[in-house]
Amino acid sequence: MKASVAIPVYEYYGRGVEFLDDMFRTIASQTLKDVEVVVSDHSLNDDIELYCHENEHDLNIKYVHNENLRGNPSVNTNNAIDHCSGDIIKIFQQDDFFYDTEALEIMYNEMTNSSAKWFVCGATHTRDDGHNFFNPMFPRWDDKMIYEPGYNYLGGVSVTSIKKEVKVRYDPELKMLLDVDFYYHNMLEYGMPIMYQDVLIANRVRDTDTLMAGITDEEIEEEFQYCFKKYGISR
Repeated sequence: MKASVAIPVYEYYGRGVEFLDDMFRTIASQTLKDVEVVVSDHSLNDDIELYCHENEHDLNIKYVHNENLRGNPSVNTNNAIDHCSGDIIKIFQQDDFFYDTEALEIMYNEMTNSSAKWFVCGATHTRDDGHNFFNPMFPRWDDKMIYEPGYNYLGGVSVTSIKKEVKVRYDPELKMLLDVDFYYHNMLEYGMPIMYQDVLIANRVRDTDTLMAGITDEEIEEEFQYCFKKYGISR
């Protein structure tokens, strides 16, 4: 298997299947075809499971029902990654999708032709199913990301791909900083990523409540302090 797409999912306030269908549509249109789709499901109902079994987009789907620590995004993402068998693992948040039909092939070629263990790309944003896009962003590294808010210039989880041999996983103790911690940890273990300066991913801008809603400034500061202790650093 050349590539796996790792997708942690849940009901998503009744829109889980809708968002997943948008993503599956863009996976099915990829030029790279030797691909498996690994869905780790934290849902309490069976809507997403039934949808995956129907497999309307004729994908190679591996569905995994996950009852472990429901509601913890790091745990569910790690479970998706751990069930992947591809040489390259593309990590996705449930409501995002591929922007370019050659995106997965580009990621695969860039990574197989490099000694780098991980990869980040540019992303654009949408408030709908991909008819309108705005605010494209291109990755750059800033060490301040692990010290204070506002310096994550790589982007969210969905810009990331890793090689199968990468052992770093998302920290279950973190919510707001789970992506920053993942990037920093990978940099320490494996060095800098490939930073691909083109848009391959579309991030959906979420106006409704999500798993991250309601987190206070004090809780964010606690997460930074947790990271400082974890890595033996200080401001």
